[in-house]
Amino acid sequence: MLSVLLTAGLTLGAALPAPQGQVGRQAIEDLLERARAARAESQKRLAGDVEALAKEIEAGPNPRELAAKVERLIALGEEATPLLVRQIDPGSPGTDKERLRALQFATALSRMDTTAVTSELLEVLRGGTPDGRRNALRALATTREVARVRPEIEAVFRAADGTTKQAALRALLAFGGPENDVLLTQLLGSGDDSLIGMALDGLADQRAAGAIDAVRKLLNQPGSAPRHAQALLKYFHAVRESADASDALAFVRLAQSGSLQLSTRVAIVDGLALLGPSLNLELKKAMEPLVTSSDRQLKESSQVLLARLGDKSTRKELLKEYDDLVSKNERWADAYVRRGDMYARLGDDDEAIRDYRQSLSVGKDDPTLPQDEVSEKLARCYVRKGKLKDAADILNRAPISLKRLGELAEDPEFAPLRNSKFAKDAFGLK
Repeated sequence: MLSVLLTAGLTLGAALPAPQGQVGRQAIEDLLERARAARAESQKRLAGDVEALAKEIEAGPNPRELAAKVERLIALGEEATPLLVRQIDPGSPGTDKERLRALQFATALSRMDTTAVTSELLEVLRGGTPDGRRNALRALATTREVARVRPEIEAVFRAADGTTKQAALRALLAFGGPENDVLLTQLLGSGDDSLIGMALDGLADQRAAGAIDAVRKLLNQPGSAPRHAQALLKYFHAVRESADASDALAFVRLAQSGSLQLSTRVAIVDGLALLGPSLNLELKKAMEPLVTSSDRQLKESSQVLLARLGDKSTRKELLKEYDDLVSKNERWADAYVRRGDMYARLGDDDEAIRDYRQSLSVGKDDPTLPQDEVSEKLARCYVRKGKLKDAADILNRAPISLKRLGELAEDPEFAPLRNSKFAKDAFGLK
């Protein structure tokens, strides 16, 4: 506003006749004074709004209400950023309410243009309390002045430890760029499990296929790989086009590790199908200890993997138990649900749809059949098939609570439906 009025004042002064130059200068000074007064009044109003929101945040509302308060902070606009920066350091020792307030203000700044307050944020980063420095890192992670800010954050990363070091790494990861490839590759060999995990997550988020050799080295280390099993799988899912047969074999060996929890071993086997390995004799032989496992869940997951990769005999063996169950219990809805679940795991959504629909038909008067759960499974199949209208129709008719529909709307698997024209019918969204 001040620059606009100044420009107008200069234009006005230039337009005045020379003999009246003194009057022109006075007009400019008047305009500037009014502009300063208007800005001061605007800042006063903004300060009042900021203070009111700070008190509301400290009242400790639920997460949804906090999110609404953050949106209101963002709506104050760039002119309010100097006032927001003053709130991101809760002091030492800060109370729980003060830390909550500071975090929300930092979250708001992370979604705003903070170019005008980069210097102030860097001051907090250099000399603030630990909470203040982490909040400054949160805000700076989305800066438009990466070249200016990166060296400062790299210095913090090298010097800090614990959560501040992790926050600095998160900010650097957010910047992206070739500098990160070198940094992340170094971190993989650091021996610090927390940093290795963050590096793997960062590489996965960036789909950094260029780091695959360094990640492979970690994957093939028996002592380290089990501690990062799920993060390794996430990375290879992100760069699966670059994965090869040796990676699948390495994960099979990892799934056999007795140091891993059973749930993690099963998750590895279940996730291998996404890597699309070829089913050859070497892979089948490597899978034998898993396929013959004494644990039913691990054994079945391993059989499902082989079947999904094209082993017809294993597929037939898997389905025989469920086919027999249906043939002996044709009026039992749950028999169709169980077979439908297996078809879904095998990636055969057409057959799963048939079984889920049959279960709903057979069990329409069966109070023991969880129709909401079956309907949800059916809708998931339709979404995977790209039949979004059918999925919406199922959710619309199903006895699913509004709370659960809201949860499904946030489920990544339902994202295609959530973003389609059928979202209102499916989830009751506006």
